[in-house]
Amino acid sequence: MKKIFFALLLAGVMSSCQDYLNVQPKGPFIPKTMQDYEELSSNPSYKSNSNAYLERLSDGIFMADASVKSGMNSASSKTYIWAAEYYKNTEADGAWNGNYNNIYNANIILQSLDAVTDGTADRKNIVKGNALCNRAYAYFDLALLYAPYYNEATASTDLAVPLVTVPDLEAKSKRATVKEVYDLILSDLTTALPLLPEKGKNVYRNSKATANGILARVYLNMGDYEKAAINAKEALKYNTTLFDFNTVSFQNPDRPALGWATRELPYQQTEMLSYFATSFGSILTNTYISPDLLQVVDPKDLRLKFGWSPSDRQGVPVKEPYPIYINTDLNYNIAVPEMMLIVAEADARANRISQALAQLNSLRKKRFAPADYKDLTAANKDEALKLVINERRIELFGKGLRWFDMKRLDKDPMFAKTYTRANTYETFKLEKGSPNFVSQIPEKVRLLNPDILPNPR
Repeated sequence: MKKIFFALLLAGVMSSCQDYLNVQPKGPFIPKTMQDYEELSSNPSYKSNSNAYLERLSDGIFMADASVKSGMNSASSKTYIWAAEYYKNTEADGAWNGNYNNIYNANIILQSLDAVTDGTADRKNIVKGNALCNRAYAYFDLALLYAPYYNEATASTDLAVPLVTVPDLEAKSKRATVKEVYDLILSDLTTALPLLPEKGKNVYRNSKATANGILARVYLNMGDYEKAAINAKEALKYNTTLFDFNTVSFQNPDRPALGWATRELPYQQTEMLSYFATSFGSILTNTYISPDLLQVVDPKDLRLKFGWSPSDRQGVPVKEPYPIYINTDLNYNIAVPEMMLIVAEADARANRISQALAQLNSLRKKRFAPADYKDLTAANKDEALKLVINERRIELFGKGLRWFDMKRLDKDPMFAKTYTRANTYETFKLEKGSPNFVSQIPEKVRLLNPDILPNPR
C-alpha cells in the first residue's frame, strides 16, 4: 500500500511534560489511562499549529524589495508574491504536516477511547468532544488552504484533501471531495458541541464557544451567512467583552516601535473565546502596512496608531513609504470581534442594515478616542457590506484570516479584484479568479503518494 506522507514526527511536537506520547514510526502509540487520553486531547500542538505564512499571503502587508529578493528561494517570499508553489520537493510544508499530525492524534483517541476502563462517562465525553473539535479544525484549515472555495454546485466533484478517520500510518489515500471533507467537519463539530463543557480546564482544551466559533467560520466560508451568524451568536454567549484601545500607551511615545507599555498575552486576551496560536509569531517583523490597507484605515483609528509606526526602534524614520508593523506577537484566537463581524456580515447581506451598523459601531467605539469617534452610516445593503468587509480587514489584521477572506471574496462579484504588490523592482499580481488562491499540495507529498493529484496551475 502506498504510504501517505503525513510527517508524523509526533515526538518533536509534544511538550516535555508529555514524553510518554512519543510515537515511533514502526507503530502507533495507544494511550492506556484516562489521563493519557485527556492529555493527548489537549496537547498544545492542536492550539499552536496556525499557519503564520497566511500573513505573507495577505494583501495587508508590504515587504521591502530587498527582503523579497533575499527570500526568493524560501516560502517567506514565495507566499508574499503569490507564487504557484511555495515549497521545493525536499521541503516539508508545516501546515500540511502539522494538521495531519493533529488528525492522527485525534483519530487515536476516537478509535480507542471507549476501551479505557478508568474513566467516567463525563470525562470520556469531554475527551471525545475535544478530539472531534480538534480534528474538525485541522480539516477545515486544510480545506481552506488546499481546496477550492466551497461551491454547492461543484462541491461533490471538487477535490479537497485526503480524508483519514483512523490512525493508520500506512493508509492508502486519495483526495476526498470538498463536500466529503466539509460534511465530516460539520459532523464532528455538531457531535462535539453537546459533549464539550461551558469552559475548558485550560486554554488547550476546547469548549462550546470553540465549537460554535469554528462552526461560524465554516458556515461563513460555505456562504451560509445565516447559519454562520447563529453560531457566532452562540459563541458570544460566553464572552462579549471588547478590549478598549483607549487604555493602550507606548513604552516611549517618541519611539512607538518599541511597543506598548503593557500588552495582554494571546492566551490571556480579554476578547478571547478560544485560544489559538502560531509558533512563528515574529513573521510580521520588518513588514509594513500595505498602501491598499492604509487607504482603508481612518487616520485617527487607534489600531493604526498602536499597530504601525513611521519610525523604527531607534526612532529613525523608516526608509519605506509606509509605516512599519510594531507588534511582534500574533493572536490567532477565536475572539469576540470576529464573531461580531460575522453577525454584521450576515445582517448586511440580508439587508438588515441598522443591525449590521450596530455591530460595527459597538466595536469601533473601543477603537477610537471618544473625541474622534463617529458612527458609520450606510444608505443601502451594498454600502453596509463594504463597511463590514473593510472592518474585517482592519480588525482581523494579523489573525490568519485575511487570505481566506480574499479567497472567498474572489467568488463575490462585488469584491473580486486583481491584487498587486506595491514593490517597484518587479510587478507581483494575483489575478482575479487565479488558481493560486488554492495552495499547491506540497511536491514532497505528491512524490511519496502519486495518488494525491496536484491542484491546477
